[in-house]
Amino acid sequence: MSARLTVEPISPLTLVDRVHQRLWDWILGGRLQPGDWLRIQELARTLKVSDTPIREALIRLQQSGLVETLPHVGTRVRRFTRQDIEESFDLREALECYALQHAAPRVSPATLQRLRQQLKKAETALEAGDTGPAVAADIALHSELIRAAGNSRILSLFNNLLDQVRMFAGFGNRTPEGPRRFLVMHLRIVNLLLKGNSGGAARLMREHMQLAKANAVRGYFGSSAVESEQPRAATQTASMREGRRVAGPGGAGVPDGRCPAPVRRTTTMANGKTSCTRARMGILLRKEKDDE
Repeated sequence: MSARLTVEPISPLTLVDRVHQRLWDWILGGRLQPGDWLRIQELARTLKVSDTPIREALIRLQQSGLVETLPHVGTRVRRFTRQDIEESFDLREALECYALQHAAPRVSPATLQRLRQQLKKAETALEAGDTGPAVAADIALHSELIRAAGNSRILSLFNNLLDQVRMFAGFGNRTPEGPRRFLVMHLRIVNLLLKGNSGGAARLMREHMQLAKANAVRGYFGSSAVESEQPRAATQTASMREGRRVAGPGGAGVPDGRCPAPVRRTTTMANGKTSCTRARMGILLRKEKDDE
């Protein structure tokens, strides 16, 4: 059979993959705003591709829930309600807290190594001011924690939510304090699991999900628009449309005169103290393990 097959290089990403990722980034970054119409020919001219990959990418985005297609009208960026965001995080909280309560006895050395790798990736990305890889590492870490519980059905449910997880995590990372604060919370959750304290890990995960939910709502609607449930106005996203980074005080890569990345002054460290010292993942994990 192999003799009949033509050996050709396999590209890690197809053209449709790249178009899909670009549109995904534009939507989460605010360059394409809720309610914007996505005209296939206009997007094709902008990205210098044919209509076909645009059309296929829009189908994927519709399956993910980021866009919606109105029959005989067109496709536009979906407007989310506060309830949409809150329900997604509430479901994540239920799944992940349950998983953590059963994960502690199952954290193998291999699992611990994978968790450390994701923590390191997130930390490195935040130090470079790049929230994209930090979010990806964050989600991978949550997947590892759920996998450690050994419940295939919970893992399947989480995997079915991955598009929503990525989507709403992206909205939450429009606010600068989230990724840094969550990195330290992840460190503390892993440390608690190493000590066998699954109940404490689950309680901290519940706190984490509540903060992440509030971050996502604030990031999507803006602090002054939450009650009216109107997405963030174009004031901030205008710069994003022009391709410039936008970050508030203390945002990724933006010195604020208070504390270097990735930990802010008011962050509670794994040892219970409040410090401006950078959260070096390896040091914290090794210290917690030595204290057992």
